[in-house]
Amino acid sequence: MTNGNSGGDARLDDGDGRRAGALMLGYCRGEREAFDRLYAQVAPSIFAELLSSTGDRQRAEALLDRTFRALHERRSTYVAGADPRPWILQLALSELRLERGGGSSEPRRPLWSRVRTAFTRGAAVGLEA
Repeated sequence: MTNGNSGGDARLDDGDGRRAGALMLGYCRGEREAFDRLYAQVAPSIFAELLSSTGDRQRAEALLDRTFRALHERRSTYVAGADPRPWILQLALSELRLERGGGSSEPRRPLWSRVRTAFTRGAAVGLEA
């Protein structure tokens, strides 16, 4: 775990981001309950983005599982104080690209656009925990 601030889009630095950051720090310290709460807060929006991208519920569930496995493997690289949600979404999109063979010919929206869309979509359909 490294120290620093997230940079990035200030609009994502809201109460949910601070809560997610605190939960991520707890998870990095080995607190199981912190992971459970982080998953409950973040997974629905990530799943919605994966489902939108794949159109297949089983693939989206498998990608979500791999995303949180990648999060576990990379948790020591988490930047303390940063909102972990964009990072977790990036892990999910990386897993999706890997599944698709490392790349796609489809035009890609900028990461921050996808982050905003994922969390707005989650809130709009009542998926946020």
